[in-house]
Amino acid sequence: MRDFYLPGRSPVSGRDCAVASSHPLASAAALRVLTAGGNAIDAAVVATAVLAVVEPQSTGIGGDCFALISKHGTTPPIGYNGSGRSPKALPAGGIGDPALGRIAETSVHSVTVPGVVEGLARLLADHGTLSLAEALRPAIRYAEEGYPVYQKVAFEWAGAEAKLKTNAGGRDIYLPLGRPPVPGEVIRCPALGQTLRAIAEGGPDAFYSGAIADSMIGFLRDQGGHHAAEDFASHHGAYVEPVSLGYHGCDVWQIPPNGQGVTTLLMLAILDAAGFADEPPEGARYHHLLAEATRLAFEERNRTIGDPDHGAIAVERFLDTARAAGIAASIGDLSRPATRADNPARGDTAYVAVIDGERNAVSLISSLFENFGCGLVDAGTGVAFHCRGIGFTLTPDHPNTLAPGKRPLHTIIPGMVSRDGKVIAAFGVTGGPFQPIGQARIISALLDRGLDIQAAIDEPRSFFRDGTLFLEPRLADLGPDLAKVGHTVAPAEQAVGGAHGVTIDWETGVLTGGSDARKDGCALAL
Repeated sequence: MRDFYLPGRSPVSGRDCAVASSHPLASAAALRVLTAGGNAIDAAVVATAVLAVVEPQSTGIGGDCFALISKHGTTPPIGYNGSGRSPKALPAGGIGDPALGRIAETSVHSVTVPGVVEGLARLLADHGTLSLAEALRPAIRYAEEGYPVYQKVAFEWAGAEAKLKTNAGGRDIYLPLGRPPVPGEVIRCPALGQTLRAIAEGGPDAFYSGAIADSMIGFLRDQGGHHAAEDFASHHGAYVEPVSLGYHGCDVWQIPPNGQGVTTLLMLAILDAAGFADEPPEGARYHHLLAEATRLAFEERNRTIGDPDHGAIAVERFLDTARAAGIAASIGDLSRPATRADNPARGDTAYVAVIDGERNAVSLISSLFENFGCGLVDAGTGVAFHCRGIGFTLTPDHPNTLAPGKRPLHTIIPGMVSRDGKVIAAFGVTGGPFQPIGQARIISALLDRGLDIQAAIDEPRSFFRDGTLFLEPRLADLGPDLAKVGHTVAPAEQAVGGAHGVTIDWETGVLTGGSDARKDGCALAL
C-alpha cells in the first residue's frame, strides 16, 4: 500500500479502458474517443494531435513520432519509426559548430523533414477506425477557439522566450502579447488551425506538398536552409520490427535504431548483472549503479547508433547479456569519468499510452526535441520546427555523422513490456537522454519491487549527464555518500523528465494508469 503521507498521486483504475498522457486535455480527448467506440489507435492519434496544439513547446506537426502497437495486447508489438531525414542538398561540411561537435540547436540546419503528420495519418489508416478529419477535429478546435495554458507548459514556454523572439513567426504566433503566456491564459493559433484543417481535408499530402510545403520550404530557405520540395514530397516513415530483451520473466520492447531504445535494453542487462534489483532505491549504491550503467550504456550508444539506411548497426551488441555482464564487471565502488559528452540535457517531448476494451495497446511519443525545437516558426502555417538534426555528430566516418538524406540518432522511445505473450505495460518517459534511464528505473520498479505504475513514476530521480550526477531534492541527503565514491553531484535545477503509462492485470481485467506530477498530464480510466 502507498504511504499516503508521502507526496504523489494515486493511480487510476478501470476495466473498460485507460489512457495516460502528458496533458489533461489530450487524455480527455482520448477518453472521449474511447467512450464513443473508437479504438486505442484512434485515441492515441487524437491525443497526439491535441498535444501538438496544447503542449506546443514539447511537440507539434513540425516534429517526429515513434510508436509501438500490440493488437489485443496478445500480439508482438508493431513498431513505427516516424522520423525524418536531412535535406538531400545539404553541403558536405561547414554547417555545424566544431566547438559543439554538432549542429547548433537554433540553427536552421537542425531541421530535418518533420515526420509526425505522415506517421499519425498512416497509423490511423492502417489500424484505426476514424477518418483523419475526425481525428484532427479536437486539435483544430483548440487551435482556432483557444485553450488554457497549463502551469508546466507555461514554465517551459517562458524558457523559450529568447529563442522565439528571433523570428517573426515565433513572436507573432507564440508570443502574441509580446511575452510568454501565464498559466490559465487562453491562447489561440489560427494559422496552425488552418494548416490542420487543410491536412484534415487533403491528408498528409496537403502537408508534404502544395501550398503548405511551399510556405515551410520558403521560410526555411530564407533562414539559410537547404530544404527542397523533393525532401518533403519524398518523406516516408517506416514500420520496423521492434527489438526485445528478456528481463525477469518479461520481454521489454523497443524501436530499433536510429532511435536510442536499445540503450534501455543494454542498461537493463548491465544493471541486472550488477545486482541492481537488490539495491534499495533510497540507498546511495542504487544511484551509483544507475549512474555507472548510464555512463557505460551511453558510451556504447554514442559510438554505434546511427541511421541503418546508411550502414549496418550492430543491434546485437546491445542485446548480448553475456557481454553486458562483462561490462557490469567493470563497475566498481568508485565512479569513473565519462569519456564523451552526451546530448543536451533537456528534451521537450509529449507522450500518450492507451489500452482499450479489446486490450489493443498503444505507446506513442512525439517531439520537437528541445524547448520549441529550434525556435523557428513559419508564420504562414503556424508550424514550429523541431531541431532533431542536433542529434547528428560531426565526427567523420561515424555511424551518426551528418550526411544528406539521413536520419539522426533519435532520443524519443516508446516503451512496452509483455509477459507470456501478453502486454502488461505501455509507457513512456520524456526528457531527451533521460529516457533510457527513466525507462530502466520504471521497469525495475514494476518488475523487481512490484510497484504500481504511479508509484514507479513518483519515485525521486537521479540523472547522470556529462560526468555529473544530478539529484532531485528528495535525494539531497545522498549527495555526500555519492561524492565519497567519486561522483560530481549537483542538485537538479528542475524536474527530471516526465513519465506516463498504463498497465494491465490480465487476471482481474483491471487497467491502471499513472501520470507524472513533474508534468501537467493525467491518467484517466473507466
